[in-house]
Amino acid sequence: MLVTGLLCLGAGGLIGYQAGDQALTQAVEQRLTAQREMKRQRVETYIETRLRVTSALGGARETIEATQGFIAAIREMKAAEAAVSPAAKQADASDLETWYRKDLLPRLDRITGGQQPLEGLFPSDPVSRRLQADYIARNPNPVGEKSKLGAAPGNSPYDTAHARFHPMMQRMADAVGFYDINLIDAQTGEVVYTVAKETDFASNLYHGPYEQSGLAHLVQKALDPRNGGGAVIEDYAAYEPSAFLPQLFVGIPIVVDGQTIGVFTGQIDVATLNGLINDENQWRRTGQGETGEVLLIGEDRLLRSQSRFMIESPDKFLEQAEANGLPAATAGQIRNLGTTILSMPVRTEAIEAAFHNKTGVAYDTDYRGMPAVAAYGPLEVAGLRWAIDAKQDIAEAFGPAARLRRSLLTAAAAAAIGLTFAAVACAAAFTRPLRRVLAGMKSVDARGGLARVPVEGDDEFGELARGYNTMADTIDDRTRSLAAADQEKADLLRLIYPEAVAEKLRKGAEITAETVSNVTVAMVWIDGLDSIASALSVVEIRDRLNALLSALSTAAAAHGVEPVRSLGESYICVCGLSSPRLDHAARTLAWARAGSVAVEQLAKDWGAPISLRFGIASGEIDVLLLTHGHSAFDIWGRTLSVARYLAVGTKPGSVKIDDTTYRLLSDVEGFEPCPAIETPSWGAVASWVRPAVERDLAEAAQ
Repeated sequence: MLVTGLLCLGAGGLIGYQAGDQALTQAVEQRLTAQREMKRQRVETYIETRLRVTSALGGARETIEATQGFIAAIREMKAAEAAVSPAAKQADASDLETWYRKDLLPRLDRITGGQQPLEGLFPSDPVSRRLQADYIARNPNPVGEKSKLGAAPGNSPYDTAHARFHPMMQRMADAVGFYDINLIDAQTGEVVYTVAKETDFASNLYHGPYEQSGLAHLVQKALDPRNGGGAVIEDYAAYEPSAFLPQLFVGIPIVVDGQTIGVFTGQIDVATLNGLINDENQWRRTGQGETGEVLLIGEDRLLRSQSRFMIESPDKFLEQAEANGLPAATAGQIRNLGTTILSMPVRTEAIEAAFHNKTGVAYDTDYRGMPAVAAYGPLEVAGLRWAIDAKQDIAEAFGPAARLRRSLLTAAAAAAIGLTFAAVACAAAFTRPLRRVLAGMKSVDARGGLARVPVEGDDEFGELARGYNTMADTIDDRTRSLAAADQEKADLLRLIYPEAVAEKLRKGAEITAETVSNVTVAMVWIDGLDSIASALSVVEIRDRLNALLSALSTAAAAHGVEPVRSLGESYICVCGLSSPRLDHAARTLAWARAGSVAVEQLAKDWGAPISLRFGIASGEIDVLLLTHGHSAFDIWGRTLSVARYLAVGTKPGSVKIDDTTYRLLSDVEGFEPCPAIETPSWGAVASWVRPAVERDLAEAAQ
């Protein structure tokens, strides 16, 4: 008994540990992969949206008028420069030089650790000096708030144009989330306007101090005929006018009557993009623990996102990084700028694999020198080629495995000691026949039931063996009956309720409601049923309704969408309710397309004007368990309500989605923004609409 028990204990512990370790490893890798894909989609969507916004703003009538006005004003001032008195020119140069030496150069020196020469930054053109003196040096607002000045008091042509157009451009920057907006004269390369009024204002990007800056490169790219006049983006670069902080620029040529007169550029707020990667610094709340983070890395193998550890504990992080080989000069640069973007190198096997278009999970040493597990992959959007890396320290990620190992060893040691004492006591206390009966009571047969004990003789031990065998038969019969009843109950619950609710009910939980996140609800209005009801018999109506609902349900099953209920002219489906799906929004849209095509084909066969209106919304829903004669469960909440309002407010044959669904979709071709939907309980809901049937039928015909 002792030897057998110890062997079984060891084998069971080993098998249990291996199974637990394997399950934990799979869960960690899946969690990191999900983080990587979610952040990849966020970044791609954000940048693509910035490009679409830039295209819209660059072609807006207001932007064109502002560009023409500023260019004309500066050219008029240059034409009249000879009439400006030498004393006024000297005053402009003196005031501007004083501001450079007092406010700008000390800030740049603190960041670079050296001395920036005035000659390399000071504008040489008298008009540029006058504009910088009026809007920067003599601007009463502090650095970072220079945009509050509506117009300089000099009453120059530029002051008049600035008073007219600056409030509009500032509202435009605030509305779309640009840190700054620049307007550049395509002919001369002069920055004729900026919102923020940094030192790039009134500078020249063709032959000035910033001709090698990221903004200058963006302008060259925007004016390159090979880009076809579309919106372009320039990768992160340290931007001297912004105190060497990394900046990301988007831009588009401004074309009037076939002539390119300027370039519209937007300076993306890096903090916003970084917040999408870092979950607004809420790593623990989003399940990334104490060491998990997602990183963006450029082709130069430098970070394009802020390190979590630089935010939480900069001194400790830099000390650790220097111990891992980071040069002291680089560490000082990171400390002065307060960011790891464009400063912290990341060279791991996972990142190299990502830049070779590979996706996977790797176990490697991270940029801090700590062993880590990482889900890596490439990220390419709008010409930018980055790598994305979702990682966590191995010590934290697999900490539960170590705790499981310690618990198993402790339990095994305690069990071994107890088994030893029990074996010795049994050997000394009981006779051989009784030990045989006890051994049978502790064992199971091949079917998992209690083993039977051979009956030898008619004495007390024989009676004990017969009584035990009878008891074992009874227990096995009851066990089989209970197992069958439990299985029937589980099958019945799964037929009635969603999987998550059914599993909790099967385990005995008393619940009346369950909130399910990450689902997409589709509300469908069926138009044209009145024409069927008015011309057909009851039997024919029944057959056609069955065919109609069958077509919708078949399409739903093919795309993983679950019908919830149909009532009269309405039909409701949900994706992600029973089985969680990352692409629930895309599946629901695909079902809407397939359902529209199927119903349109039925309408053609019947010669009846039947069409569908879809309202699609994403978010969370409440699953309610109802009583008193209602259906087994119902769904409720904001997502269903928004889908209903979207369906009611759209035209027959169209699909209308809310802003949450729009952000989840990777392919939104054909959708057009439309006025917000006003709801009594949830306020205004942004929406997009797509006329579905015509294009889907054409694609089906092809």
